[in-house]
Amino acid sequence: MLRDQNIKVDTEKFDSLMNEQKAKAKAAWKGSGDSSTEGDFKILLEKYGVNEFVGYNNITYTSKIIALLDENFKEVTSLEKGTTGWVMLDKTPFYATSGGQNGDIGALEDNEHIAIISETAKFHGLNLSKVNVENSTINQGEEVEAVVVNRYEIAKHHSATHLLQSALKIVLGDTVAQAGSLNDDKRLRFDFTYPKAMSKDEIEEVEDLVNTMIARNIQGSVEELPIDEAKKKGAIAMFGEKYGDTVRVVKFGDVSVEFCGGTHVRNTNDIGSFYITKESGVSAGVRRIEAVCGNSAISYAKSCIKKYEDVQTEVKNNNVLVGIKKLKDQIKELKKELEEAQNSSSAPVQEEMIGDTKVVVDIVKNGDIKKLVDDYKNGNEKVAILLIQAKGEKVMLVAGSKNTAVKAGDWIKAVAPIVGGGGGGRADFAQAGGKDVSKIEDAKQAALEFVKGFIKGNG
Repeated sequence: MLRDQNIKVDTEKFDSLMNEQKAKAKAAWKGSGDSSTEGDFKILLEKYGVNEFVGYNNITYTSKIIALLDENFKEVTSLEKGTTGWVMLDKTPFYATSGGQNGDIGALEDNEHIAIISETAKFHGLNLSKVNVENSTINQGEEVEAVVVNRYEIAKHHSATHLLQSALKIVLGDTVAQAGSLNDDKRLRFDFTYPKAMSKDEIEEVEDLVNTMIARNIQGSVEELPIDEAKKKGAIAMFGEKYGDTVRVVKFGDVSVEFCGGTHVRNTNDIGSFYITKESGVSAGVRRIEAVCGNSAISYAKSCIKKYEDVQTEVKNNNVLVGIKKLKDQIKELKKELEEAQNSSSAPVQEEMIGDTKVVVDIVKNGDIKKLVDDYKNGNEKVAILLIQAKGEKVMLVAGSKNTAVKAGDWIKAVAPIVGGGGGGRADFAQAGGKDVSKIEDAKQAALEFVKGFIKGNG
């Protein structure tokens, strides 16, 4: 096809650019749960192999430090006080971020020192924890007590995510599929395929269903099965995860069966209360639910109660709805009073008769001057009227004429420039705006001279 168009391909340049792109892609690559591709990971794998995760049944464990890395992932034999690096334990209770679940945090303790674990991640199969050395040097080969501090709350949110997916399928239909998730110790976030926003009733129904599942005290179970057998049991695969021949299946009675390598509660009742805090759109055909449970649900409920109490104080009524209704009634009455005040001038406007024509030119402090002009036109057979009103730093002018030779539009055009404005309109009605409030008396005098001269000149 290119040959037909007499176009040649620079194959050498193409190969060069392709190799460059491959290098960029390799540098940016992140495997399932893996956090970096640069560092001494190959060396660690050759020396020690993959370390063992023992955190499914333990949140404390006596472990041996088999390797240490500095902040640049280079192997070192020790980390001094005040430094940050990464620790590899032979057997670790710290769960590494994967499958939508945040990694564990905690501490390494012994009789001499304490080091804080602020993050746990996977690096090419290695489970490594980020360590901040607090008060003394830690060394390769040391034995420490590894303590996880956030496990239970993360487990609650992860298990609640499983129940949430089941509830969504019940309420919205089996076409709902997971499109992403996040579970930490403060909240859960679940993305799912669905073509439109959920209604308020649907959200409430899903929330109620999850709380019902929690209240049923459903015992959780975990087993490792051949992947084909797990699929036959109806286990749902987690979004974006890769699976081997044998998979870990997490089950909660008859409500949830999923492939999952994460940590979970033993019984749904351990989750506590569950609240959906937000439902929103992520992209076309993908919705997101954010929710809390466990300690975060307690905090959420307390904050809602506090807000309600604040509203009670503001409306000065323990029955908030009654208090709000009273305020709305008061606002309605005040609006009515304001409208009545605006529709009545503070003093009668000045009138005079020139021949058989009623002439009105005045400055009105308050009221609706458009309505006043209309009222004069409706109440008089022959009238020429121009009213001026200051509104803050601006000036408003309205003119009307009925059965006279005075053209309202020409009248306005003659007067408006005095207050730094302009405008116009029809022969019977015109209006303008200005910005020089200090000149409204001059504008009034000019308006009187214009109308008197016009009427007398045409009398």
